[in-house]
Amino acid sequence: MDLFERWWLLPTALFVVPLLAGLVYNFFFKHRYGMSQHIVLALFVSVCWLAAMVIVLRAVH
Repeated sequence: MDLFERWWLLPTALFVVPLLAGLVYNFFFKHRYGMSQHIVLALFVSVCWLAAMVIVLRAVH
């Protein structure tokens, strides 16, 4: 299997795993039901940049 065949798995995992970890941490330790919108936005933007780099590298490859 080619590394770039399922290019969307890495960005999806990099967004969902920290998001779920932050939600679980806030729920159990800070007793809140959400996360800061700034953290979610920064996470989303960084994952979008990473996905763009993967797409560019896939096109060059």
